[in-house]
Amino acid sequence: MISLILPAYNEEDALPPLLEAIAEVRSRSLPDLRVFVIDDGSADSTTQVVSDAAISNAWIHLVKHEKNQGLSQAIQTGFHSALQDAGKNDVIITLDADNTQPPDTISAMLARMEQGADVVVASRFRRGSRVDGVPFMRRIYSFVMSILFQTAFPVRGVRDYSCGFRAYRASVLQQAYSVYGDQFITERGFACMVEILFQLSKLKSVQFGEVPFILHYDLKPTETKMNVGKTIRDTLRLAFRHRFAKK
Repeated sequence: MISLILPAYNEEDALPPLLEAIAEVRSRSLPDLRVFVIDDGSADSTTQVVSDAAISNAWIHLVKHEKNQGLSQAIQTGFHSALQDAGKNDVIITLDADNTQPPDTISAMLARMEQGADVVVASRFRRGSRVDGVPFMRRIYSFVMSILFQTAFPVRGVRDYSCGFRAYRASVLQQAYSVYGDQFITERGFACMVEILFQLSKLKSVQFGEVPFILHYDLKPTETKMNVGKTIRDTLRLAFRHRFAKK
């Protein structure tokens, strides 16, 4: 089984074309794919959009936070929802709900897992990748973080530390919650994506891999919800805490 987690906050415009693209991928090659949309306290009609889509698509599941709790908690809610009945060989994928990350990349991610990777990142820093329409400050953030982490805080096999489009073996996430408990993910903002990589890299025998993809930021219908300055500060603080903990 493959579970796809979409953390969504005010994504009423992005979700219809994204869910349609996911449906095409599912019908073409992934009939066991199911989707968990985590509506993180949206103030728009995100809930209604997902509820309407779920009427004719039983593989779409809505999980709603009554109040906005941030990306970290939405990811955790998604993990817990998917892991409730997941087998150890199942795959859990996280994908941004803003329609910037093409679901057809999932096939390449699964192929990379068949080659032995336990965690696969859709990377902006592999040959064949491209980014369209990404704001200058987001480009700077991503590039600086990639260089910094590869140099000072490396995770073998990873160049893109902040991209949220990832595939995980269910067994790896089960192991992480067994080892760390509620300390698996402690960051509340976007830095949680880096924290997840760091935490998983400490587990025994976890193999990481990447596949290239095209980031279609030009298709994003709303302004970014990321505070770039705060995310950089939070990520650097996390990185140094991680380095200290390893010693």
